[in-house]
Amino acid sequence: MRNMTPVGKSAAASIPRAMLLAAAGMLLSACAFFSPQEAKVCPRVSLLNEAVTMTRYKDGPGRDLIDVLYEAKVHDVNWTCKFLDNRMRVEAAIDIVAQRGPASKGGNAQVPFFVAIIDSAQKIVAKKTFSSEVEFRGGRRRAGVREEIEQTVFLKKGESGTDYEIIVGLQLTEQQLKQNRGRRR
Repeated sequence: MRNMTPVGKSAAASIPRAMLLAAAGMLLSACAFFSPQEAKVCPRVSLLNEAVTMTRYKDGPGRDLIDVLYEAKVHDVNWTCKFLDNRMRVEAAIDIVAQRGPASKGGNAQVPFFVAIIDSAQKIVAKKTFSSEVEFRGGRRRAGVREEIEQTVFLKKGESGTDYEIIVGLQLTEQQLKQNRGRRR
């Protein structure tokens, strides 16, 4: 900071008033180029709270800790979006982490997850289910995978990214959903 020279009144006085007014006018006119309809805003991407975690049990009636094959969790979601004409392309990186349970015989975890697009009326306009294989290499108990997906939304006239929301979660069975809801209480 020692090498910085402060700009005082004498420097501002050396700039002609006409140049300052012209610069201010250009800044104000530039605002006209960016109307609210042209704003390119990405949709919000959210994790569905009830579908962030899942526990997979071995086949049979047991639901104790010793019956757990694996537990999985959506750890993080990062996204970007790009616009081209009336299309909005959302690219997301979804991090899924799994941990083997006592009932695991050393196999990999098949973790189903979904990506859904909802509109401003909270209606699902698209949903796709994927399966992610988490490999427990070298006998590890915990492992993760990053899934990269791409969703394209065709925007109607006057719509923007804020008219949509992308929802990510694990694709649960009804029993897993009930278990997650019971944990939240």
